[in-house]
Amino acid sequence: MGRPRTFDTDRAVESAAALFATHGYEGTSVDDLVTATGVHRGSLYKVFGSKRSLHLTALRHHLDHEIHPSTAAIATLADPEQALAAAIASYDNGPASGLLLLAAAERAPHDADVAALVAEGIAALEDALRPSHGDAAPQLADTVLGARLRLRAAQPTDPEEH
Repeated sequence: MGRPRTFDTDRAVESAAALFATHGYEGTSVDDLVTATGVHRGSLYKVFGSKRSLHLTALRHHLDHEIHPSTAAIATLADPEQALAAAIASYDNGPASGLLLLAAAERAPHDADVAALVAEGIAALEDALRPSHGDAAPQLADTVLGARLRLRAAQPTDPEEH
């Protein structure tokens, strides 16, 4: 009989997600994950299997807990200006969009599972903007995400923090 788990899996996933959102998949080492989560390397591997699996779990968590709630709220706004402002605010505040964008740029071209999660996140934003903007929703979603990407590129992380 194994020892009972001594850490909160959801908190570990949230910590890992914040790290991946800040430094990307490639810029985050397993040692970084151990430090950020406070979970021993062996326990991380036992629960998540691999760094990739933890990344997928973190991305799924952000879709479920940040992207989808934000887009559900945006979808309720009939006024186009309010909906667009809410989309911009949702994607400029918090790590969810950073994680989504980094996953899109860094991992989706090489990992079908990441690509599917990224596509789900982008589709959620498009769907949220459709009630207020109709057929222009995909272009507006691209604009919101592209603006976020530009902001992120203008504010590189400090290499000394990593």
